[in-house]
Amino acid sequence: MKELNTDICIIGGGAAGLSMAAGASQMGANTILFEAGKMGGDCLNYGCIPSKTLIANAKTAFRVSNGRRKSVLTSTKPTINFEEIKQDISNVINKIAPHDSKERFEKLGVGVFQESARFTGRRQISSDNVIVNFRYAVIASGTEPFIPDIQGISDIPYFTNETIFSLTELPKHLIIIGGGAVGVELAQAFTRLGSKVSIIEAHSILHNQDEEFKASICQLLKMEGVSIYEQSVPEKLAAKGLEISVRTNHQVITGTHLLIATGRIPLTTKLQLENAGIVIQNSLIKTNQHLRTDNRRVYAIGDVATTNRHTNMASAHASVVIQNILLKVPAKINPNIIPYTIYIEPELSHVGFSKYVAEQKFGKHNIICLNQSFKTNDRSAAEGSSLGLVQLIAKKNGRLIGATIFAPHAGELIQTCTFAVTQKLKLSSLARLNFPYPSYGEAIKYAAGSFYSKKLYGSKMRWIVRLRFKLFS
Repeated sequence: MKELNTDICIIGGGAAGLSMAAGASQMGANTILFEAGKMGGDCLNYGCIPSKTLIANAKTAFRVSNGRRKSVLTSTKPTINFEEIKQDISNVINKIAPHDSKERFEKLGVGVFQESARFTGRRQISSDNVIVNFRYAVIASGTEPFIPDIQGISDIPYFTNETIFSLTELPKHLIIIGGGAVGVELAQAFTRLGSKVSIIEAHSILHNQDEEFKASICQLLKMEGVSIYEQSVPEKLAAKGLEISVRTNHQVITGTHLLIATGRIPLTTKLQLENAGIVIQNSLIKTNQHLRTDNRRVYAIGDVATTNRHTNMASAHASVVIQNILLKVPAKINPNIIPYTIYIEPELSHVGFSKYVAEQKFGKHNIICLNQSFKTNDRSAAEGSSLGLVQLIAKKNGRLIGATIFAPHAGELIQTCTFAVTQKLKLSSLARLNFPYPSYGEAIKYAAGSFYSKKLYGSKMRWIVRLRFKLFS
């Protein structure tokens, strides 16, 4: 068995691990990476990239189907070739894959071992063929789908987000258990492609979002044909012929295909963390604000260390650990400056504190909530859709601490608010911005400006202006 010494040893070749490996190696650290599965991890192979490619195809189908609304006559419904959609997904993955490949990282100077690894000491990681003694280690092993304990589930063919893209034909009726981001994204996509879709959710869909956004998205999905069963707990699954039935505490839903989208759990059981003195807490690897574990030589990043499981969060984690290990800068992770987007249409994007969380943390009387509907946005009028909302959350002094945008291209619009939150800017900074006309971004400006409208256009200001003209005319 080969034995190696290295500065940094990383377990996991997903978004977090690859960001860490690329940065550390290019900065001069001797770096070794273990990845037992596919390079690129969940995001490239099963998550972000395949789902967004499917969503893009679904958007095209939806726009063709609804072309009449904008005076573009369509004589027939679009023909969906699901085999070609599947091929499109493969092509996109293959196009991006070289960036995450073993070959690219070896050219960067990273030693890549495509093997399963585990801790065999406080400063040692081993696979079946190599022993690595490290100065520092970084755990970025990612997650796997959580499969709930439902009676009959072991006898039922089902899909997860890791297998749904292996479908060779469009489902006639797709039942989705789980109304989180993955569930609602895929529900809208498959509905637009022509499937009947039912979502079964034990609580409410997107339960961590504020009520006004949940209600709008629920209404949108129902308008497009999605059946939503909230407060419905799956109790038993059964299959008969080509049909699958889900019995809940309220009803029985029957379909042809089943997708389990009930979240993901960290992949840690095979790491033998106890050999390195690393602790699991609430199913996550226990870390401090610097992302360091109880073993001062080991850090954990990405999905194994947070429930905010977004690729840009994983990259932010890697940046923090690089600063801590290589630059000896005591960097901390601040999740409130990391935005995320749920890729339904319109998109839902968020950064910082939500209204509910801000009220709980600071008190309702200590925050300002400003809403701007897109009903008065001229770009929305030109595009033929008024659905959408900008919500800005600020402290009483006007400093922006959070924003949620439900609108077309919200994933791009949120960057303006992300910058303001990161730089601790006040609403006045957003109110003074000049956006192109007409644009969706103007809604951000008007939302921020509404904080000052009462003062600017109130009776006191009118008195001051009249006095000014009397004195200096």
